[in-house]
Amino acid sequence: MAAASAMAEASSKTTSEEDQSIQEPKEANSTTAQKKRRGLRGSRRRHANRRRDSFGDSFAAYFPQVLKQVDQGLSLSPESVSVMDSMVHDILDRIATEAGRLARYAKRVTITSRDIQVAVRLLLPGKMGKIAEAQGTNATLRTSLCAIWQQRK
Repeated sequence: MAAASAMAEASSKTTSEEDQSIQEPKEANSTTAQKKRRGLRGSRRRHANRRRDSFGDSFAAYFPQVLKQVDQGLSLSPESVSVMDSMVHDILDRIATEAGRLARYAKRVTITSRDIQVAVRLLLPGKMGKIAEAQGTNATLRTSLCAIWQQRK
């Protein structure tokens, strides 16, 4: 028993010494990481922070605009905005994942608008998929036409 406890103490000493030797480079790496963060100066840093802080990963700014198109007198509570935001993120993630699979099946690296279109048809049921596809096609055409008009000017 004494031998077993002596071995346990010896093994705990070696692991604690190894932990200390492992922790030292981490501290050195953290100081170099801090130096790298300081690299952005002036307006570039402010603009980067502003963009990230003002928009973030939320679609909440668009919900009132869409709701205004449906009915002028309606508004959304913060809880409903949170639910809608989660739903939009979930659907967007599902469409992107499915479009990525379709591109991979076709042995392509780029996700095309056709992949997105097919993914929407596969994910959304029945008439909802057809309507979403039509809306997406119209939006794509509108954007393309606007780009052509901009080039002509």
